[in-house]
Amino acid sequence: MTSIPFDDYDAEAYDLEALPAGGPVDPPDRKATFADVVSRRDQRRPIVPASVRSADQRRALARWAAAFGLHTAAYHVTRSPKYAAKVAVYAPRGAWRAGRFVFWWSVGGRDNWQLMNSAANRDDAHTWQSLERTRAKRSGGRLWVVGAAAVALAVLVAVTALAVDVPPVGWYAAVVGLVLLAAHYGRPADRPILDRVTPGRAYRKLTAETVRAALLATGYGKEPGDFQFPREIVRDGPGYSALVDLPAGVTAAMVMDKRAQLAGSPALRLPLDQVWLRPGKHAGQVEIWVSDVPVSQTKQAAWPLLKAGRADIFKPLPLGTNERGAALSALLMFTNLVIGAIPRMGKTFVLRLVLLAAALDPRVELWAADLKGTGDLGMLEDVAHRYYVGDDDDEMEALLGGLRALSQELRRRAKVIRGLPRDVCPESKVTPELAARKSLGLHPIVVGIDECQVMFTHAKHGDEFEALCTDLIKRGPALGIILLLATQRPDAKSLPTGISGNAGARFCLRVMGQQENDMVLGTSMYRNGYRATSFTAADKGMGLLVGVYDDPTMVRTYYVDAPTAERVVARAVELRREAGTLPDSEAPRERVPSYNLLDDVRAVWVPGETALWSELIVPRLAELRPDVYGSWDVKTFGAAMKAAGVPTVSIHRKLDGKGSTKYGVQLDALTAALPADDRRAIED
Repeated sequence: MTSIPFDDYDAEAYDLEALPAGGPVDPPDRKATFADVVSRRDQRRPIVPASVRSADQRRALARWAAAFGLHTAAYHVTRSPKYAAKVAVYAPRGAWRAGRFVFWWSVGGRDNWQLMNSAANRDDAHTWQSLERTRAKRSGGRLWVVGAAAVALAVLVAVTALAVDVPPVGWYAAVVGLVLLAAHYGRPADRPILDRVTPGRAYRKLTAETVRAALLATGYGKEPGDFQFPREIVRDGPGYSALVDLPAGVTAAMVMDKRAQLAGSPALRLPLDQVWLRPGKHAGQVEIWVSDVPVSQTKQAAWPLLKAGRADIFKPLPLGTNERGAALSALLMFTNLVIGAIPRMGKTFVLRLVLLAAALDPRVELWAADLKGTGDLGMLEDVAHRYYVGDDDDEMEALLGGLRALSQELRRRAKVIRGLPRDVCPESKVTPELAARKSLGLHPIVVGIDECQVMFTHAKHGDEFEALCTDLIKRGPALGIILLLATQRPDAKSLPTGISGNAGARFCLRVMGQQENDMVLGTSMYRNGYRATSFTAADKGMGLLVGVYDDPTMVRTYYVDAPTAERVVARAVELRREAGTLPDSEAPRERVPSYNLLDDVRAVWVPGETALWSELIVPRLAELRPDVYGSWDVKTFGAAMKAAGVPTVSIHRKLDGKGSTKYGVQLDALTAALPADDRRAIED
């Protein structure tokens, strides 16, 4: 049988009847089994919506209801004189309308009365008599109804007055109620008595027609029937949710890429932060959620740890809310966090929020580095074991020394965990039980560095900073060392790919381009529709979080200003004082030992050698200055030598009759980089 290439297939070029039919390919229909019926249990909708089951959302709803009620009461009280004037005008008109209605109804209707007057004016006695008989027939029963109702009302009032001791305020309330009722029926249809407290809805109710029209505006799909709804549109939190099956060949990422066109379509005409999209259960399904008001205009809930409570670094820490107002927490114990944004979008506030949460866990050893030098992290100095501020030479060298010491601590912890019994440490990582044993020294260490690009672009130590941080990011989380880096310049030089690519969690607030977006969130995130470029200047503190939840998630972080942060730190100080983990403020700050790398390499150089491999130089340096080079490896040495002006190169040597090529240092390059006096000394 000759196969037909799919790309070359043409229905008109082949005689379909002449081709062999082949066997059946569709699977046979089968009856539903008991397992199929039972499996539908997972598809049942919850009796109580998730928004009502959430304690945070219930509290948020109660706060909103109380605030809205107070505002509404104050709004109407200030306008009560205006309302009183309207009632005074409309109530008599309403009473007249009510009396006239009873009259016309009792006499057979207004039309019948007008016809009788017309017949009388024409002296048409026959017509008048006929209409009179009709009126009498209709009004007889109606008069009895009106009379009976009037008597019943009079009896009810009399019995109430005699049998019940109604206070005067009750009668006043009854009169006021009747007056208000008369005013309601006496007002013009387009002039309500009460003014509106809020404007009308900013959008039409989300319907299938609206959703389909908006999706057609994106250019995907040719007719409304191309979009199907696996479930009805439902109310979800402060907005509406529509789940849509897209046409063949259209993915959720493609529609998410057109979010701006969707929000601005004639069917919606809404601000961008009022329309949110996320993938459904498969690639061809998208969920569209439209909020009642723009998210940036809603009041953010208070941070749960703001006034009371303590944190547990081994459990999710409260970070913010999603676009629907649901609280979000993030487990950061076994991952690192990179935060990127343009200036003035809340990057430092997010970093400070995470550090404040870590400070409320007395077990955590806290490090803070404010390389911008403005003191945004200054309130943490009372609880930080190490605190750095500014980018002058002394501070940068002190920070470098701290990271070197942290690298040594990393290796010490690895040896401790490696030596523990399997039943004590089965997963070969720090656990809450191990962190509580002070003798092991495995307590969590959280290091937060703001404006980390100052480190990586440093003229002298930039490469070493990169090498140290890359090592910490790769191996630190399992050993209880967490690195938090924030930058306002997310490019390849300011945020090296070895850092961003190995960070477990990444949070991107507003950035200006695709490159910056993907530098923080990861490759192809922009193409897949996850774009931090869509945030506006009003979206401070809002960003996309990757690596914490199953899918990239929009997070609106809690807002804690500097004065409030100081009160949180004061509470953290008390917690640490009780636990005995408050750092000694009188202890001198550790500074990086003064050394010259090229001089030290010259000191350990073997006379007569024209080149040395790095793996031979590093142990000699560690023996010369253990406190400086004890934690160095070949990669750290190569980065430091490159920063000093002597890059390592490939060197071929013969050992035991066999040739081998490895990276090392050429004597000529080292001599050329030394001052003239040192060159003469090494040559001698």
